[in-house]
Amino acid sequence: MSNLIQFTHGVDGKDILGAGITAIVARLDAVIKFASTTSERPLMEMEREKRVYERLGHHDRVVRYYGNMGNNIILQYACHGSIRQYLAIQTKPLELSLQLRWVEQIAEAVAYVHSKNVLHGDISCNNILIDHGLNVKLGDFAGSAIDEEPPLVCYETSHEHPSITDTSTKSEIFALGSTFYEIMTGSKPCKGLPDWEISDAYALGKYPSLSL
Repeated sequence: MSNLIQFTHGVDGKDILGAGITAIVARLDAVIKFASTTSERPLMEMEREKRVYERLGHHDRVVRYYGNMGNNIILQYACHGSIRQYLAIQTKPLELSLQLRWVEQIAEAVAYVHSKNVLHGDISCNNILIDHGLNVKLGDFAGSAIDEEPPLVCYETSHEHPSITDTSTKSEIFALGSTFYEIMTGSKPCKGLPDWEISDAYALGKYPSLSL
């Protein structure tokens, strides 16, 4: 039994094109993500993302991780880009059924990530990708908190809880709500306002209208 085939990260039987005595050939629809510079911070974030993906393993609502090449990581290609990119090119509102499907899938993704003792740290439509079947997958864990290590990034101002300064389950839920708002309305909360004005409004308990 010790000679059973062990597929690499993110690869399963349906990806296999062929196999020989010493190697297996798999076809992947993938991209390579690499640090923008060789300075310490980007490399640290890439290492953090690699560790998070390895912790998460395979889940239908998380971008698939296929492994690494040195400091670079190989990830699933999402042909429709992020939700924010997809919304920007729409000429009419999304169907309610699609919006609700995305909301449910994102909630599933976040619950799974949290179950692995990971806090995303930057939940937004910019970090949720859409595959060929118009299903969504949570990605970009470069700044996520894992175990007791603090996050390396922060939320967008429109997604940041006004009184919770540390990344926590509560701050994630607030960012999740802002993400759902963008999906349902087609725009970020407080779109067009400067960050300071958004922060001041939230601190006073003034939030965007929920009427669609």
